[in-house]
Amino acid sequence: MRVRFTVEALAHIGAFRSFIVAKSPRAAEHIVERIFAEADRLGDFPRLGHAGQVSGTWERTVPKLPYIIVHELDRNGQVIVLGVYHGAQDR
Repeated sequence: MRVRFTVEALAHIGAFRSFIVAKSPRAAEHIVERIFAEADRLGDFPRLGHAGQVSGTWERTVPKLPYIIVHELDRNGQVIVLGVYHGAQDR
């Protein structure tokens, strides 16, 4: 399946990167790479994780990181990443 990101999801990832890069550019790049890699994995296994808080969505935690990828499956068989959240963040 193809994986697509909403503008909002990309903004979330950009905000995490901007926050972390001030402390550690290397860590920021590593975390962003891990988020994108896990999102790409959803293309092969779109139902990884558990049912989301919102009906029709799924939530996948990035292994060993506190980030949650919220996604849905559209009618064309695509995985749409709706947002990426820190586990301690209100959503």
